[in-house]
Amino acid sequence: MSTAGTVGTPGVWDSVGTGLRLIVGWFSIVIGLLNLVVEMGDRPEAAYLLFNGMLVAGGAVLISLAAVPGRPGPAGYLAAAGVLVAGMSISTLLTSDTACCLGSLAERHGYPFAVLARDAGQGWQVDGGRLVADLMFWGYAGLLALLVVELARRLAGRGGRPRGIGGADRP
Repeated sequence: MSTAGTVGTPGVWDSVGTGLRLIVGWFSIVIGLLNLVVEMGDRPEAAYLLFNGMLVAGGAVLISLAAVPGRPGPAGYLAAAGVLVAGMSISTLLTSDTACCLGSLAERHGYPFAVLARDAGQGWQVDGGRLVADLMFWGYAGLLALLVVELARRLAGRGGRPRGIGGADRP
């Protein structure tokens, strides 16, 4: 039995992970761009523009991750998790005045979309779809934070010299 071609070939789970990353990345870019194009004639709310811009930026990072050599360090993962948790927590605790979502209720929480709302003396209502959208927004913000921390770490480790394609140092 020949073992030719087995060195460096990805396993099944690596391929599945890469496929899912690319699907989610391209889906995010397409949805973000379509939403922005549809709203060109109107004057959309800033939170709506920011959300769709984050979809495009986060999707672009997801599809280009294979071009980034190496793995992120603990500082990058901590930054990503910190942004995700802090963003979701703070935006859910503070009252929101966004025009979108659960507008018929007096007290709304969440950013960029209201996910938790109630009227005075009533029980809380959770909007599951908007909750997923907010998680995606803050997750992409965390991914961008991870990218910035890792870029700073790598530049600091090389004395600020950029690397060429494939990780080779430039003269």
